[in-house]
Amino acid sequence: MIIGPRKVHRRPGMLRIIVTSSLGTMLEYYDFFVYVALTATLTHLFLPSTDKSVAALAGVATFGIAYVARPLGTVIFSPMADRVGRKKTFVITLAIMGVATVGIGCLPTYAAAGMAAPVALLTLRVVQGVAIGGEYGSAVVYVMEHATEGRKGMATSVLQGTASIGLLLALIVVSALKLSLDAASFLSWGWRVPFLISAPIVAVATWIRLGMTETPVFAEMRDAGRLSKRPLRETLSSRTSWKAILVAMFGAQGGTSVSLYTSIVYMLYFLQNVLQVEPMRANLCLGVGILIAAPLYPVFGKLSDIFGRARVMLIGIVMWIAIVYPAFAGIRAGVASSQWISVSLLIAVLAVLTAMIMAPLPAFVAECFPPQSRTTGFGLAQQLGNVMFGGFLPLISLSLVNLTGNPLAGVGYSIVSLLPCLVVTWIWGLKQDARIRNVHGGGMPAHPAAETMTTR
Repeated sequence: MIIGPRKVHRRPGMLRIIVTSSLGTMLEYYDFFVYVALTATLTHLFLPSTDKSVAALAGVATFGIAYVARPLGTVIFSPMADRVGRKKTFVITLAIMGVATVGIGCLPTYAAAGMAAPVALLTLRVVQGVAIGGEYGSAVVYVMEHATEGRKGMATSVLQGTASIGLLLALIVVSALKLSLDAASFLSWGWRVPFLISAPIVAVATWIRLGMTETPVFAEMRDAGRLSKRPLRETLSSRTSWKAILVAMFGAQGGTSVSLYTSIVYMLYFLQNVLQVEPMRANLCLGVGILIAAPLYPVFGKLSDIFGRARVMLIGIVMWIAIVYPAFAGIRAGVASSQWISVSLLIAVLAVLTAMIMAPLPAFVAECFPPQSRTTGFGLAQQLGNVMFGGFLPLISLSLVNLTGNPLAGVGYSIVSLLPCLVVTWIWGLKQDARIRNVHGGGMPAHPAAETMTTR
């Protein structure tokens, strides 16, 4: 009897999976954060006001509007990832983000179109929010379901770093344009370039993602006929899922949102709008901090594989709360005395502690949900937490500074916001972490059927 050669399905290398997933996610965050880097310019062109404080708040509010749309993106795309595939979903969201970003670069300004201009800008910001609300959960689950036991935290932590790297890329592009163009040219057409160059980059990233394979967990469920037909309904009707969502929202995700949007996003507004630092210098100081922190994401992710996700995040939250007010005060003093190295190093310290909080989060949240509805549960926990703690934090912080006259009032708001996250992570996060590690031996089981029985 002659037996033909057995067909072997080769799994793509983990490095390639992480790189391709991270590249697409970084580009989406670049598209999303170009607005942050250009807030002052876009406010001047689309939301003109004679009152500088009102104009600044209006520009920051437009940034926050996109966060209201992110849960909508989760509701639309995360269940799609659980029904038809992780890969297909983050290809679609990447394309939507690219179209919206290029659209912003093509908009007429207020001077040319009146109120239609800011309305169109807000609409496209909402579309961007919808896209990123569906993309990130799919990317995280895609990477996690490919990762081997004991490496899921490290593998998914790289994706967390893409948020700050996306902002760094946006800062570099905007700064390069401002250096190479005179002020009139930049206001006339130069501000459009960061949005328009997204088109070819997104096209290449979409082509790369189309060539990726589906996760082994999803493929096994699909072949066995175990895919959920209503993952959103299953998640919303599950007491266990709701507990996991709430623990993530008010615990680890809240901590991530507060630390990220204070240390990175609000930091830029704080330097430019509160301390009146020249934008190019503010970009440079923030960029140095991001560069120092970026390589540490996989380090903290690996530590979460060894010592537990919640434990690493909890230590980061405690240290961040202890240092954030003195750090902002030191940054203020450094700006006043032109000690820019000191300013950059203090920003870097906060960025490193933010990385410590953020890195373990994706694996921690994803491990709390069964694979049939994992992307849906992850997306809801992340985006609801982002809206509650992160999206409008820069606006609230700047408003408090304007109302009180205290430049550090916004930092006080961040500390107060982080206290419930500290408590929830300490009491419930550690328990959930221990339960998952006891059930799965420090990682997720290889077989989805076993995972479903233990999680539900």
